[in-house]
Amino acid sequence: MPLTIAVQNGLGDIAAALREQGYNVVNMEDDIGSVDVIVYSGVSNDLTVFDTVDYYGDGTTMGVSNPSGVMLVNAHSHSPAQVVTLINHRFGRLEG
Repeated sequence: MPLTIAVQNGLGDIAAALREQGYNVVNMEDDIGSVDVIVYSGVSNDLTVFDTVDYYGDGTTMGVSNPSGVMLVNAHSHSPAQVVTLINHRFGRLEG
């Protein structure tokens, strides 16, 4: 089953690059359910769209099913290729 990645509005180029890698990409502002990665941009780190962000991965917040928790990626000043590489490396996937 592919990983689910929530991407903030305005990061369509990153969302497209992640889809090309076979990831299930959803809009962060929608009712997204369970996700493995959240990709956002900006220095404010405003993730108030979620009731709570689970940094510790207790498996109860945001429907996170991965026992190691949700990965937060600040895409500010990073290219789509850099974001894809970061996520691929974290999850042990080869690019291509």
